Amino acid sequence: MKLLIPIDVWQEETNAHLAQDLGLMVPLAQASLVLVYAMQSEPHLEKAAAASEYGPDYFYSELEKKAKKHLDDLAAELKSSCSSIEIMFEHGSPAKVIQSVAKAKGADLTIIRGSAAGLLESVFLGNIVSQVIKHSHNAVLVLRAGVVEAPLQKVIIALDGSEQSKTALRQFCNLYQSMKQNIEVVLAHVVSIPGAWRFISPVEFVATLEDNLDMAGKAILAEGEAVLLECGWKPKTMPAPMIVRTGDPAAELDRLAGEIGAGLIVLGAQGKNAVQSFLLGSVAEALALKSGFPILVFN
Repeated sequence: MKLLIPIDVWQEETNAHLAQDLGLMVPLAQASLVLVYAMQSEPHLEKAAAASEYGPDYFYSELEKKAKKHLDDLAAELKSSCSSIEIMFEHGSPAKVIQSVAKAKGADLTIIRGSAAGLLESVFLGNIVSQVIKHSHNAVLVLRAGVVEAPLQKVIIALDGSEQSKTALRQFCNLYQSMKQNIEVVLAHVVSIPGAWRFISPVEFVATLEDNLDMAGKAILAEGEAVLLECGWKPKTMPAPMIVRTGDPAAELDRLAGEIGAGLIVLGAQGKNAVQSFLLGSVAEALALKSGFPILVFN
C-alpha cells in the first residue's frame, strides 16, 4: 500500500505526532510512504524580497533548506515504522501537486492533517482539502492533530444505498484488512428530507415519508452488513450495529461519532440520497472541514 502525505513545513506542532497518529490510524507496517512538500510562489513576498539586499532567489533557497531539513527529520522518525519512505519537493499549488503526485506514484491513500478543531479556521487549508476530495482518484484521509489517542477501534461507515457507498465499504474492508480483528464497524444511514418539502407538505405526509425512508434505510444497512460478510469482516455482534438517523447528514454523522466514541467516519465521495438530490461528496466535504473527527473519503 502506498500512502501520500503532504507536509506543511511551517506547521511543526501539527507534524510533531505524525508517526504516532499514522501508527494508530492506518496499517503502516507494510506501507510505502511518500512525503511531499509543495513550494508555491509568493508574489507579494517576491516583491518585498526584490527590494531587499537578498532577493527572491535567496528567499526560496532558504525556504527549500528548511523544508528539506523538516522532511528529513520526519522521514527519520517514520523510517522504522514503514516498509519504505520517499521525499519529494514539487513546485505549484498544493492541491494540484497533491493530485498529480498521487496519480504519478499510484497512491492508494492521501493523508492530510489539520488541527483538532477542524479546518475552517484555515481558509487556505480548507480550500486544499475541498479540492483534493473533489478531484482525487484515490482515497483521502483527513486527520486531526491531537485527536488520535488510541488505536482505531470503532468506525462509522455511512451508506446511502448507492453503488458508490457500497464500493466505499468494500474499499475500507480491503484497506483495513490487517486491522479487522480490532475494529468494530457501525453502519449508519441518515434520512434527509429537504426543508422545502417539510414546509409545503402536510404533517401527516412528512411523518409517513419519514417512516418509509426509515424502513428503506434499514434495508440499505442490511445490504451493507451483507457486504461486510462478503469481504470477510464478521461483526463482533450479529447483526452488526446499524443506526438510522434523520436530519442533516454531515451534522448527524458527526454527532453520532461523538455519542458512540468513533475514531473514524468513512463515506464515499459520490452518491445520492433517495429524496434530497445532494451529492454525498458535499457531505464528505462538510465533514472534512467542520468535524473534529478523522474522515476517510473513498473516490
